[in-house]
Amino acid sequence: MNNKVKKALEVISDILLVLILIVAIVITVMTFTSKSSDVGVGNVFGYTPFTIQSDSMAPTFKTGDMIISKEVKNVNELQVGDVITYTTVLTDETGRSVRGNNTHRITEIIYNNDGTINHFVTKGDAMSMEDTKPVTPDEIIGKQINSGTGKAGLKIAGLGHALEFLQSQMGFMICIIIPLALFFIWQIYKLIMMFMQAKAEDIDEDTKRRAIEEYLAEQEAKKKEEEKKEKEEKPSEKSE
Repeated sequence: MNNKVKKALEVISDILLVLILIVAIVITVMTFTSKSSDVGVGNVFGYTPFTIQSDSMAPTFKTGDMIISKEVKNVNELQVGDVITYTTVLTDETGRSVRGNNTHRITEIIYNNDGTINHFVTKGDAMSMEDTKPVTPDEIIGKQINSGTGKAGLKIAGLGHALEFLQSQMGFMICIIIPLALFFIWQIYKLIMMFMQAKAEDIDEDTKRRAIEEYLAEQEAKKKEEEKKEKEEKPSEKSE
């Protein structure tokens, strides 16, 4: 494997690590913020991703789409045509009534005599009739980003199922915990290999240095021996 391929793989692994860390942080923050939320839904800086569970808002949204809703701090800013996500009582597959989240469009706003909002009337884009249950201000979780009459707003088709899986215990373990653990093990392995390589290079340098020193010492010894012989030969030449 050449250096270019190795560098490319390292860049890809770093990008994947960043993405995994971002997803892990987002899910962790949402889990903690949901505990302090009045409606039991967490958010990151006021934004919450939701998975569309039905085609009641088709063709604006379809089952499995992921949308992003922003926390509504002042319900008086909501207008007819806004798409809102709110907590309500839904009927599950077995026919039981359960508390869940729903995303529909505001079709009418009902006010009290003092001008405050009493409730919102909502309707799914694919439905022929408005919802029978009104939505009170305290049930609203968020407003879809860039939503409005005739606007689909921000959505990512099909990503909702992946989001649901990531938010499950098994999905978080498979897609977040295990990859992070393997990555850190790999980094530890690379660190150990770098340390061993550096140590081996130090040993090689020491070996080279000793070899050079031995060679120089040997040359110096030969030189001295030759000088000694020359000195021994000179007196004999004079005597003749």
